[in-house]
Amino acid sequence: MADIFNKTPSPWGFTAAPSAILYNTSLPLPPKRAGLTVPKPAHNAKYWARVTKGMDFSTEDRLDPRNFNRILWKGMMGNKPYPAGLAGIEPSQDREELLERDQRSLKQKVAPASKTGSE
Repeated sequence: MADIFNKTPSPWGFTAAPSAILYNTSLPLPPKRAGLTVPKPAHNAKYWARVTKGMDFSTEDRLDPRNFNRILWKGMMGNKPYPAGLAGIEPSQDREELLERDQRSLKQKVAPASKTGSE
């Protein structure tokens, strides 16, 4: 496995840059890069305050992620249908069916290897 790693590091660089959407805020940001297109926000702060009213953002994991994801989807995607999850299954509601499909899928993947006897 050691053969896949370089013994001497390759030179590389990285320049951090803020998301273009942040240029719609009053944050102290570096000057915009040439040619940067600043997207318009889907809604203003009053909209987001209204639709997230009562949510606890005081620390991570204090809100219902399913509800929050649906609010974000509606706010960003409008009336486009919310994704149903993997293969049309809603994992929070169809857990047993999802697990059964997963088990069937694993058995199908393992079957050819077991027939040949290779591991």
